[in-house]
Amino acid sequence: MEVELEPRVKALPFKVKATSRESPSQKALHVLDTDLRTHWSTATNTKEWILLELDEPCLLSHIRIYNKSVLEWEIAVGLRYKPETFQKVRPRCEAPRRDMVYPTNYTPCRYVRISCLRGNPIAIFFVQLIGVSAAGLEAEFQPVANYLLPHILSHKQDPHDIHLQLLQDVTSRLLVFLPQLETDLSSFPDNPESNLRFLAMLAGPLYPILHVVNERTTSKPPGNITELDVSKSSQLSPILTVSSNFEPRRSRSASPLILSPYRSIVFRPDAIFVLLRKAYKYSELGSVCRMASKIMYKLINPDTDHDVSNPQDEVTSLLEDKLNLELSSPFTLVDYSNLFGDEFRMPDEQWDCSYLNVLDMGVVEEGILHVLYSCASQPVLCSKLAERSSDFWAALPLIQALLPALRPWVSNSFDVVDDTFSQWKQPIVQQALSQIVATATSPTYRSLVHACAGYLSSYSPSH
Repeated sequence: MEVELEPRVKALPFKVKATSRESPSQKALHVLDTDLRTHWSTATNTKEWILLELDEPCLLSHIRIYNKSVLEWEIAVGLRYKPETFQKVRPRCEAPRRDMVYPTNYTPCRYVRISCLRGNPIAIFFVQLIGVSAAGLEAEFQPVANYLLPHILSHKQDPHDIHLQLLQDVTSRLLVFLPQLETDLSSFPDNPESNLRFLAMLAGPLYPILHVVNERTTSKPPGNITELDVSKSSQLSPILTVSSNFEPRRSRSASPLILSPYRSIVFRPDAIFVLLRKAYKYSELGSVCRMASKIMYKLINPDTDHDVSNPQDEVTSLLEDKLNLELSSPFTLVDYSNLFGDEFRMPDEQWDCSYLNVLDMGVVEEGILHVLYSCASQPVLCSKLAERSSDFWAALPLIQALLPALRPWVSNSFDVVDDTFSQWKQPIVQQALSQIVATATSPTYRSLVHACAGYLSSYSPSH
């Protein structure tokens, strides 16, 4: 049966999850193979079923069944392995032809159950599930998918539909943060536009921050550093001194400050979401956070010249750019400004990448996050930095050098972080932030930091 399919859909891989019955020689696994010399059969005539599981969730556009001798069936799909909650996409009906293709209107799906009600006997050659992959599309994201589906369906012929890309970004990137997004997703139907805008900000301009946080929180601790080591190191005074002959020197009272990044308060998902929610509400903090996110993307992917993908670009050029990005980058950034406005436009900055030769990336990433928390606690300094946020990059060597001072002293790594960010109001942290803001906003200081970048990098705790 010939059916014209949209350019963006394809046959998706799946496996047989379960079946009510199979004959010894006609196994259920045969429905995976388009070879007509094999088939699945139950050797019975009534009420049998087969349950298929896709390799990852998808938006299911069509189901193709190459029938052998089933006379009547019905088809249901679901995101969760709970057959009683499955949605019927094809009510009970006769199987009029051997090769049947049923449209399913981009139904969110992970499981497909084909209930064979009558047959002579019940037997199927093969099944194909056709659609668009949507990694991470769990049931919690169902309200988001329902809201975007009308837009996705109206752009079926567009292989680079921005609404589909948005759904894929939201589900794949924010899946690991479902505990922090529980309230947003449960209340999504009450205010879909506002909630979608927030999710798009997290999956778009602010995603590099979440990517770094996820990497740190899921990494395994090196060595045998204990929580006690972290607690002790956080209590010691991080006083740094510089000698007059420009040789790096630490004060005798200083400590190496062994602080595991994955245990640092700055990388806790609950804390980062308090920060990003505040950044979403307040434009100046939002501006600083988006610039910091862009810098983190550059640190993650320093060799990418075209960092941002724009779905409105010419198709051939976009495909080439996307292929190059996927080969060199763990993720790409899509410009959603056409949907949500200029706040979602990723700034295109021409930065001096020679810094990357002397920076300790892990230290700088942690330092940037401390700067953001500190800005959230000090609106005046945040406002100054927001005015010259494009010069944030110039202060990276200083941020690396001042990391011990930027780390707040906390009683333990489980301190509650609220939207006052009181931990970062400590005098030494605010003094470090003041120096960084002064550096980023002063042409004279920026030139000095650039000249001393290599020297400042000697203060990395890893050196």
